[in-house]
Amino acid sequence: MPRYGPVWLEIAEQQYRDLPADLRELIDQRLGQLLENPTADPDTVYNERSDQWSVPLGDQGLLFYAVVRYPAKVIVLRLVTGLG
Repeated sequence: MPRYGPVWLEIAEQQYRDLPADLRELIDQRLGQLLENPTADPDTVYNERSDQWSVPLGDQGLLFYAVVRYPAKVIVLRLVTGLG
């Protein structure tokens, strides 16, 4: 069972819904990993100024998120796709 729960901002959720199924599956896999420990993945980048994290979606884009320790949540802020 994941240690963190997901929370989607409305814009990010709409971006997700508009993506093709294969890219949504990639995001689901990546988010599943982040819910276990959102700051441990060596590919994550933390921006202290904005207090946001980002992680690559393979060569397909980036997922931007915030981490709340209590209650343990990963907030999906936005998706940037079409980079590859």
